[in-house]
Amino acid sequence: MHEVLIIGGGPAGLTAGMYCRMRKMTVLVVDAGRVGGQLVSLYGDKPVHDWPGYHRIIANELASHFVRHAEELEVEIVGNRKVMDLARRDEGFELVAQDVVTREEHRYPAQSVIVAIGGGSFEPRKLKVPGEDGLTEDALTYRMPDRSRVAGKRVVVVGGGDSGLESAQAAHEAGAKVTLIQVLERFTGMESNIDLVNQMEIPRHFNTRVRAIEVDDGSIRAVMAQTKGAPEPLRLECDYLVVNIGAAVNLDAVKRWGIEVEGNLIKVDGHMRTSVEGIFACGDIVTYEGKYKLLLTASSEGCVAANSAYLFVRKPQRLTMGELYT
Repeated sequence: MHEVLIIGGGPAGLTAGMYCRMRKMTVLVVDAGRVGGQLVSLYGDKPVHDWPGYHRIIANELASHFVRHAEELEVEIVGNRKVMDLARRDEGFELVAQDVVTREEHRYPAQSVIVAIGGGSFEPRKLKVPGEDGLTEDALTYRMPDRSRVAGKRVVVVGGGDSGLESAQAAHEAGAKVTLIQVLERFTGMESNIDLVNQMEIPRHFNTRVRAIEVDDGSIRAVMAQTKGAPEPLRLECDYLVVNIGAAVNLDAVKRWGIEVEGNLIKVDGHMRTSVEGIFACGDIVTYEGKYKLLLTASSEGCVAANSAYLFVRKPQRLTMGELYT
């Protein structure tokens, strides 16, 4: 039995695992896919500019630093194990996971649990327009575009938040002819991303919504869009479509475990404690007053969750940072 079981191997979960090991606790990280979280699953080729110590680092590379650091601290990590159930047992909890390849079932007992599923609980939102279904990654992506797929092409990016703006920048730098569509009257990303898109003079259409995608034999020919107040729809010729309009969350499993949610997120306090004693949560999946969805805060929350799990399991008379393993 492990003292701490962490569901999710992104920055929050890996940081939690590191701090558990610094306190010499036994810990296991279980992830449904590749370890590294959204840094590898969504933004592998994306430059990261907001991680202290690196003015610019590619997301995949940063993820490898996380994984290597965790492994050096002897954090046990298991990938490609989809969590099926979590149940309370006399001595703590038991997690049931299924190997995504072999379908073999695995059971992991633990004294405490940290939920750090982050992007693992999210599915990219779709446009839900004619022509969208059935398109492959060669024509449409809901993630950061692969530069090799967009080089020299006419690319339409739907979304005006940071993901959309960064996708537009990446496609532009790869040599694509890019057009942005934003349903609101302005971009909603960080000022630095807006400045870069403006400097690149990327055309954009505000107050505009995609109505249909023209498809011919699996390839996109054009995007049909309607601007608010305009008498006629727009027809934007397009070879490749990028849709970055957020994500839909499925917390059915979390609710079955008895964990209180607020909206589509897990409600925690300042110690990352959920409504279930012994279960903590951190990263993009949690909400609390003053929450910011940033890579840096996800790691910070992982640290807090780990120390809270330490208090719960070990029950020391007092908590000091001097007890950390170095």
